[in-house]
Amino acid sequence: MWTIFLNIILSIIIIYLGHQLWNYLRDKYSNKITKDLVSSQTQKYKQMMEELQTYETNQKTDKIDDKMEDELLSYIDTI
Repeated sequence: MWTIFLNIILSIIIIYLGHQLWNYLRDKYSNKITKDLVSSQTQKYKQMMEELQTYETNQKTDKIDDKMEDELLSYIDTI
């Protein structure tokens, strides 16, 4: 009867020590990976804003070009 309890206690101690050794080795010899969520989201936001601004300026220049073309065509028609 005592041997069963002794085996259970020794098994638990061995598992606990192995787990602690694993955690120590993992923390000591591995690089911790951290994600900087704030700056990555800020960069994505800035990129989206830049794309929107370039799209808007392209749309404005396209409208101006179309308007100029219409004016030139009307001028040529009048001549």
